[in-house]
Amino acid sequence: MATTMQAAETIWTDADELWRWQTELDVLGPRLTGSAAHEAFSDQIADRLHRLGFEVQSDIHHFDLWQPLSWSLSLPDGTNIPCCIFPYSGETPDGGVTAPLIRCRSRRDLARARGAIALIEVDMPAIPTRLLFRRRLSIPSDLRLPGRIRNAVIASVLKAPDLRRAAALGVRGVVCVWKGMSAENARDQHLPFTTPYQGCPAVWADMAARDRLIAHAEAGGRITLTLTAERRAATSRTLWTVLPGREADRTILINTHTDGPNACEENGPIGLIALARYFRHRRQPPRRTMVFVFTTGHFQIPQFGIGHRQATSRWLEDHRDWWDGADGHRKAVAGVTLEHLGCMDWQDGPDGFGPTGEIAPELVYAGNPQLARLYQDCLAGRKRTRSIILRPHNRLHFGEGQPLFQAGIPALALIPAPDYLCRTGDVLPQLDAGLMLEQLNTFREVLDRLDQLDDPGPVQRQSWGL
Repeated sequence: MATTMQAAETIWTDADELWRWQTELDVLGPRLTGSAAHEAFSDQIADRLHRLGFEVQSDIHHFDLWQPLSWSLSLPDGTNIPCCIFPYSGETPDGGVTAPLIRCRSRRDLARARGAIALIEVDMPAIPTRLLFRRRLSIPSDLRLPGRIRNAVIASVLKAPDLRRAAALGVRGVVCVWKGMSAENARDQHLPFTTPYQGCPAVWADMAARDRLIAHAEAGGRITLTLTAERRAATSRTLWTVLPGREADRTILINTHTDGPNACEENGPIGLIALARYFRHRRQPPRRTMVFVFTTGHFQIPQFGIGHRQATSRWLEDHRDWWDGADGHRKAVAGVTLEHLGCMDWQDGPDGFGPTGEIAPELVYAGNPQLARLYQDCLAGRKRTRSIILRPHNRLHFGEGQPLFQAGIPALALIPAPDYLCRTGDVLPQLDAGLMLEQLNTFREVLDRLDQLDDPGPVQRQSWGL
């Protein structure tokens, strides 16, 4: 027994190794879809898998890349307003666009800014939680999501201006300012990431300049917006590899994505590599064939997803022989999705944006009650647990576990959603290597039990209503 335990420890991971991988990822900077940094991360993943003895497959996808090169916002007196880009918005000439700054009271008010630059505040609406999430159970049992949720990702989808409409109305550019969160929380949010190319240049201005911009617009002032970008046909890779099991015609799909703006979005590949190494080098091979999928395109879903689903939907469509159970095809008995490992909880408070001392709530989608109980059992021994197990609700399943659910594959999907999730700035201070290890220990046990389970049960279909 001692020999077996020692062997298992040498093929597993530890917090030091995870943090080394995490910092190596962070050095690359934002890994936006198809960028040089993203390609470098894909190379890094492929190299690590090759060194572990895996054969790595690459699916090459063609798409239209929009890559910002420079951006700025300045007043006539030479004052520069800090800003960040609105992804896939548009571009100005090299010298920028100088025009009157017109305050628009809502995104429906864009016609007022014809021939000018629109200033729009983007509110953080308080969305009733019951519209988005249906809780199965929590660990600890008294853990609950708040009655209403304010979230920048959701707000960017619901409240950000329609830039295509702005372009059609003759608006020359758009300056957005967040409303309803602190300046530090709002800074460098790479949002929204769910829109294709819009054809109208836009930036997010620093919230600390909000009052000055409003006063400048109401005084009839002019402003210069500069946003230069490269637009070209490009390619990006989805990587995947197979660990054969004793039952070759039965598979378990383990997926994440590789593109993202910061150290936690997306660090899921770190976890998949650790799990792949563990199950490959265990004394006994897995019962089911394990397929590890490192998807591209999460940050340009309109060009990569199929049927309004997230990016893994394309891999599923291209490789039905690995999961759909049709004649001559393998059947996926289960799936696991890992995203956003090691996230600590930071919130806006009286003293600004800072740590609460807790881990970020671990949102975990469970395809049926049996899987929810299995995950709950695998949490035994955790030092820090704040898990809320969810049932997909009102067509909403956030993250790259969604395509597995939509395909009818019973799955568990981890997707914490801290406020800093989509910032392009440094988020390493918000991450914890010990927590990453705890989470991976849990999902190592999850995979082991799924592999041994004769039948995880069918997917419990969408729940509806409040």
